[in-house]
Amino acid sequence: MKDAKHSKICQDLLESVIDRQSPDGRLLQHASNCPECQQSLTSLELLRREGTAYGDESHPELKLKLIRKLAPIVTSRASEAKPSTVGILAPLWKLALAFAVIIIALATMLHQPPSAVTPPSVTPQMASLPRQHSFTISVNGGEARQVSLDNPVALFGNDSGEITLPDQSRLLVQGPTRLTLAPRGFHLLQGYVKAEVARGSEEFAATTPHGIITVLGTVFVCETHSRFTTVEVLSGKVRVSSDNAPEIILGPGEKSRMGQQTAGSTETGTIPSLDRE
Repeated sequence: MKDAKHSKICQDLLESVIDRQSPDGRLLQHASNCPECQQSLTSLELLRREGTAYGDESHPELKLKLIRKLAPIVTSRASEAKPSTVGILAPLWKLALAFAVIIIALATMLHQPPSAVTPPSVTPQMASLPRQHSFTISVNGGEARQVSLDNPVALFGNDSGEITLPDQSRLLVQGPTRLTLAPRGFHLLQGYVKAEVARGSEEFAATTPHGIITVLGTVFVCETHSRFTTVEVLSGKVRVSSDNAPEIILGPGEKSRMGQQTAGSTETGTIPSLDRE
C-alpha cells in the first residue's frame, strides 16, 4: 500500500510540473526524498536550459516530450507494487492506462492529416487581416465576410454577391462567375461583374482572357463568355484594349466586344455551367 501511495504522489508531482502549477508542501517534501522525481526534475531543468521545454506552451510536442520523460516515475513504482489485493492493482492499472491514453492522444494530434478546406468564415484572425490584403464579400444578401485576396471567388447558379475591394471599389457579381481579385482590380475568368470603381490616383485594371479594361473612376459592366467579353459603360470613360484589336475609349452608353465570336453566338449568349466544367 505504501508503494501505491508513493506512486500517487509521483503522479501528482508529474501533473503539477506538466501543467506548470506550483507544487504544494507535500509534493515538495516528496520530491526532496524521491530519487526518481529528483532525476526527472533535473532532466526537465536541462530541457529548459536548452530552450526545448515550454518554449511554446501550446505546442503538444513539448508536453508529449515531458510526459515521456517523466512517465517512468509512475510505471517503475507501479511495477514495484505487490499485487496483494484487487484494490491495490486497480488504481495502478488505471494510472498506466491513463498515461497510455494521453501519449496516444498527443501523438495523434502531432500526426493527424490536414483537415478539409472549408469556405471562409468570420474569425478573429480574418477580422485582423490588413485592409490592403483583403476584401469583403456578401453572398445572396448574407453577412459580409472579410477574406484574403489570395482566395478566388466562385458563384454558382443564380447566386449573387457584393464585393468591396481594398480601394473601396464595389463589384456586383451574378453567378455562375469565377474571378480573382486585386487591391484595385480583378481578373474575370467567366461570368458577369458590374464594377463601381472608386476614384483614385492609380488606374483600376480589369482583365479577362480576351483583353484589358482600365479606368480611373467609373461604372461599367463586364461579361465574359467562353469566346468573348463584352464591356458596357454606364458612367465615366473606359479604355479597352486587346491583342487583336486597336485600343478604344468608351463613354456612357457605349459597348464593345473583345475576343473571337463563333457563328450564331450573341452578346447575351449563355455561360457554360460551372458544374459541368
